Amino acid sequence: MLVKEILNTEISPLRLTDTVATALMKIELLHTTKFCVIDESGKIAGMAALEKLIEVIDENSQLSEIELEEPLFVPQEQHLFEASRVMLAKELYLMPVADNEMIFQGMIKKRNVLTALGDVFNLSTFGSVIAVELSQVDFTLSDLVRIIEMEGAKILGVAVQQPRAENPSYRISFKLNLEDSSVVSAGLKRFGYTVISEANSEVLEHNFSDRADELIRYLDI
Repeated sequence: MLVKEILNTEISPLRLTDTVATALMKIELLHTTKFCVIDESGKIAGMAALEKLIEVIDENSQLSEIELEEPLFVPQEQHLFEASRVMLAKELYLMPVADNEMIFQGMIKKRNVLTALGDVFNLSTFGSVIAVELSQVDFTLSDLVRIIEMEGAKILGVAVQQPRAENPSYRISFKLNLEDSSVVSAGLKRFGYTVISEANSEVLEHNFSDRADELIRYLDI
């Protein structure tokens, strides 16, 4: 899924001719800490940051008269995964979107990104989830996919958790179309794989809202 598929064109950016008071009001209204500013040609000039705006003595000053932070944006052809990574790294609730000439095209909101990620990973689709742990040496998806499909399951989504200091192994979670993943789990174990968790449809139905809440908190929405 690309950024342009969840583009919001209803939120207008600030302009260099807008006042600090206008910027503060907009930032407060949208519950954010930084907001996009464009110049007279529609090009992204920078970001108005709350921490700098509140230091301005005269709120009637225009944004062209104060220091803006560096422009932040993602291309409209950018993949959703990369856009979400940038939003997380920059701690932005609203991410500006621009074309190749840095001309403002619209914005994407974190909540829309979350919804889109749910669609990509089929989070709301009825089924089951199974998680497998692999050492870095043994990491390969092709064999896992072969075993899962051999047991009659279709893979609706895959998520890979990178090794960390506290856990040096890969953790791969598969969303399956089966209501009961026990057959797949047994098949993986027969081939020597370590299944660390599995949940059938009944369990997932009760846990989806909790998992969504956890993801929202992770994205700091």
